[in-house]
Amino acid sequence: MRIRLSMLITILLLTFVPSIVLADSVEIAGSAVAIRTLPGTNGSLIIRTNHGDSFNLLSNDKFKDQGGCPDGWYKVSVDGREGYVCSTYVRVIKTTVSTDPSAVSNCEKEMSSKGFPKEYWGGLCNLQINHPNWVFNPVNTGLDFKTAVEKESACGKNTLQTTNPEYIDNSCTSKTDSGYVHASQKAVAYYMNPVNFLDEKNIFMFESNYINTGVSDTSYEAIVNSRLSSYIKYLPTLSSALNAACKTNNVNQVMLSSRIIQELGSTGLATSGKYKGQLLSCISGNYTSRWNKFYEVKDAAGNILEKHNLDHYYNFFNVGVYDGTNGDAAYRAVEAAYKRGWGGTGNQTQDLVLAIGGGANFLKTKYMDKGQYTVYAHKFNIHPKSSSSLYVNQYMTNLKGPSGEASIAYNAYKNAGILGSPFVFYIPVFSNVDVPIDNSPGGSIGDSSNNTSNGMNTETILTSSGLKINGSYLSGIEIGSSLNDLNNKINALGGSLSGVDLKSKVGTGMKINVTNGSETKAYTLVVKGDTSGDGVVNALDLLQVQKGILGTYKMNEAQKLGADTSGDGKINALDLLQVQKSILGTYKIVQ
Repeated sequence: MRIRLSMLITILLLTFVPSIVLADSVEIAGSAVAIRTLPGTNGSLIIRTNHGDSFNLLSNDKFKDQGGCPDGWYKVSVDGREGYVCSTYVRVIKTTVSTDPSAVSNCEKEMSSKGFPKEYWGGLCNLQINHPNWVFNPVNTGLDFKTAVEKESACGKNTLQTTNPEYIDNSCTSKTDSGYVHASQKAVAYYMNPVNFLDEKNIFMFESNYINTGVSDTSYEAIVNSRLSSYIKYLPTLSSALNAACKTNNVNQVMLSSRIIQELGSTGLATSGKYKGQLLSCISGNYTSRWNKFYEVKDAAGNILEKHNLDHYYNFFNVGVYDGTNGDAAYRAVEAAYKRGWGGTGNQTQDLVLAIGGGANFLKTKYMDKGQYTVYAHKFNIHPKSSSSLYVNQYMTNLKGPSGEASIAYNAYKNAGILGSPFVFYIPVFSNVDVPIDNSPGGSIGDSSNNTSNGMNTETILTSSGLKINGSYLSGIEIGSSLNDLNNKINALGGSLSGVDLKSKVGTGMKINVTNGSETKAYTLVVKGDTSGDGVVNALDLLQVQKGILGTYKMNEAQKLGADTSGDGKINALDLLQVQKSILGTYKIVQ
């Protein structure tokens, strides 16, 4: 009876919570409502949504029904993808958004109302004049630019080819590939600042990695055949394998082919060494014995237990290749392909399907579905959806990588004559992007000589792992995580947990020790929404938050931090609403 009564009180409280709505959005008014790739039930399912979920509108007009929804369909944005939802099951929400008073032109006012700061207006409005069909969407990172640059500037995260002394970090001594140097904070700040790349060519680093329904299959196929012609000469079925993989995974064909060119070059041919003139991506799959390399499984004493031939495996994306491998890069690439099953049948057509399909799925599941659905976000993981892994899970160290791939994509679209297509761009927005960034005398501020050594203090290890420190409290941990998950996250940067059972689930109030080998610090864990300390968000947490608001339950400091899900420093009806919606599965609490 008490629980029923408490739930009734909760409902009454929630009726007084003011609604927070977005301009030009739709709110779902049903259960298991489908968002599809086409305006009809003939479209593939993207996601099923529930009452209360909201999505940005990409068009205020309804699209004609292709089946299943006589009332028509709305076109919405779903984490970088375009989708369609039946208008019967949504309500359109509109509100007036104030604009910056310094905005003069209609374009500036539009960009301001969307949420772009004035530093972005010039570049975006020039693009809109020349390309009225292009759509620019802000991604509010919630991050201060200088802070983000400092986090991204850890030793070993960024390299580039340059002779500019201000762009070189001489304090970082870890290995780099030949011709590359470690990047200073000034270099990171330049290549990380979206404002520097709002031109016709570089804007494509912000293009959605998902298939653009505004570009025809014929155009995509023509682009792939043109851009990868040197590869197709050696591998005739490469184009069909790539198109099939992209459709299966809803991955943009131009992005995938641009990644191949960025990683392996436009011809893909080795320019020197014993494999000169051979296709780099298939040194191991050229169906000769010249590779003659094996993957060896050894015991602790170094004795070889198994040997596996590496012929007929392909890695077009350099997955598993890291800085400093140089001459071993080809072997590392094919070793990674072997471990992932990207080939090995001896049938070239089948091996290409496995390799290209595996690579496309790798990019989709490891990056795009985690909120990193632009080339920029592959390099700089600053998407708000990735709050638990900010600044990690990044595809490349090359600072110029996004710009290079953008140039490849732009030229492909230009040569195909389709720059007038309705491209959709997702551009990160930081606060204070115009703040000056200065290098320290020895390199970038906060750098260590080795980002996996004991030279990095515990606080830097934790924050670089995407965690948040508030005095002796540690948050930023996904609900349902184990201590082993947490240990793996900080292990990558040279830290570890001690004195705990790694199998335990992370819960609010749990005590841990974090060490980097030379120092150990104690922290209390906080999981937003979990006040009971069991690591999940359920009715007990809802009851405790409600009683805390009413003053009938006294929380300790860790519980208060866990109850403040909105992060405004107060525990009120908004937090109660967020906990309730989290339990119902209609809201994800930001950790």
